[in-house]
Amino acid sequence: MAQIKTTLKKIGRYAWEMFKDALPALFMYLCAGTILMLLTLKEDLTWDNTKLLWTIVCIVAVAAYNALIAWACGGSQFEMLVSGNIKRVTAEKYGSGYKISTHKEAKEYREWKGFVIGAYMAIFTIIFGILFGCNQAKIDGGLNGGAISVIVLLGFLLSGWSLLPLYFANASGVAVSYFLSLLFALIPIVVTGVLYIVGAYARRAKTIRQQELADKAAAAEQTKEKKINYGGLPGTKPKKRK
Repeated sequence: MAQIKTTLKKIGRYAWEMFKDALPALFMYLCAGTILMLLTLKEDLTWDNTKLLWTIVCIVAVAAYNALIAWACGGSQFEMLVSGNIKRVTAEKYGSGYKISTHKEAKEYREWKGFVIGAYMAIFTIIFGILFGCNQAKIDGGLNGGAISVIVLLGFLLSGWSLLPLYFANASGVAVSYFLSLLFALIPIVVTGVLYIVGAYARRAKTIRQQELADKAAAAEQTKEKKINYGGLPGTKPKKRK
């Protein structure tokens, strides 16, 4: 029972840390949905090139921000992994771990963590994609208030970037399943997963280059010719040639 409790606590710590890592980009995805709704959801519900352009701009902008956040997260968590490895090696060698106050095992780099962080970012896209898909007939049949109208409004506010293109397509007479909006969830999952790994390897390469430069500087210092300091005592300096 104690082992199960310890394992659950560890899982909880990992889940909480990954959720915190996902919050900045998740907030931007929410903002992208709201902004797209304000720009496109007017009296005219037909799909046109202007709505397509705004949709692409919003998705590209938020995906770029997502990539930047994931890249930085991968790099910082690689450094945390290095700290953890130092702590574990010293514990194995000397019987007690080297104390590092900033170290948190739950924030160490793991290849799979980027994809889980991306799944956190896609949570509203998944939830409302399923809700819209299950209520397709009611949504496309016209909103007359009630719970469905609330679901639609929340969906547009929290994940409009994934739902509005399909909503406009259906309003224009093209029958498209809202379940297809679940494919948009792959954007944060893939972008975060890939850039998280890339960021970690970039930080690793930078660390290796810095270590190589430090080693070269140390080797050059050792081979450098040392000048003799004769001081100010009489007869200690070599005679100059005339």
